[in-house]
Amino acid sequence: ESAKAGAELLYPTVTLSTFGLLELIGSLCRWKQVWDLTCAFVRNHRPRVVVLVDNPGFNFRLARFCRRLEIPVVYFAPPQVWAWGRKRGVTLSHLADWIFPLFPWEVPYFSSGKARVEWAGHPMVELFRGNEGLQKEAADIPWVVLLPGSRKAEAKRYLTVVRACLEKSSALFAPYRLAAIAASGELRELIVRELQGLPVTVKMKEELPLVLGSACLAIACAGTVTLEVALAGVPQIIVYRLSRFTFWVARMVFRGSLVGLPNIVLGEEVYPELIQDDFSWWNLRQEVEKILQNPAIHERSLSWAELIRKRLDRGNPFERVVEVLGTYL
Repeated sequence: ESAKAGAELLYPTVTLSTFGLLELIGSLCRWKQVWDLTCAFVRNHRPRVVVLVDNPGFNFRLARFCRRLEIPVVYFAPPQVWAWGRKRGVTLSHLADWIFPLFPWEVPYFSSGKARVEWAGHPMVELFRGNEGLQKEAADIPWVVLLPGSRKAEAKRYLTVVRACLEKSSALFAPYRLAAIAASGELRELIVRELQGLPVTVKMKEELPLVLGSACLAIACAGTVTLEVALAGVPQIIVYRLSRFTFWVARMVFRGSLVGLPNIVLGEEVYPELIQDDFSWWNLRQEVEKILQNPAIHERSLSWAELIRKRLDRGNPFERVVEVLGTYL
């Protein structure tokens, strides 16, 4: 998206998205290349301000680097330290000049240092304001949307379970169109290969709003996309499976009982979650049946969408960030 908006990319890091120690090891050489390119660019061009977005493993180091060069740092969508480690929030509060967290409850976690911290609303709400992000298809057959995530390892595990469910429950899915959404070209190739022979249409991420506009169910890998599905008013099942070692490490540090962002915002598990060993083809089939056989679930999903929108809406966060950036230009 940034490239489409006119940004010059030093490296397409979407292909490097990783989670967990084992997944990271396989991409260390390429991340080192990204680091060297970024440091050289910052050192040579001395930007007036650096804007960091998400990606804490990389951006924390970059914030320290910019701090040493006395280059201001604005951090948009900082890491979820309320779930993964409060000390990192304290550290970032001393490295950044401005921090714009995505959720209102995150502000206190970044307020102990020099950084100015402001919750300006969640960007997903702005994208779906008045359902402008959705379009309705002129079709009578609704979509069941498969959302395997943006990381190759997590997508592989997701597709293994979903394929088994589709093969063993063909009659359940027969009345619907199936669409799998790929976050990148590399992911598209993986999806096509893993779901070969099944009646699934593979679409790219930019087509998701159109598909959600005519969807009756989404099977979504835990992540930001679950919030997108929720704001679209679409019923969903939130799923996730890691390697056993990574899951063990994650359970040691994760502080929440809920994984799906919409459930965290609402404070309860309104969208069913199937995590790790619970994410099996049989459990998935049971949850799919509950939703597809309950017409009232769609109306409830619309009411949940409105409640989430109210809790995360504080105007246009992009405009506020641009306003702050203007003070450095």
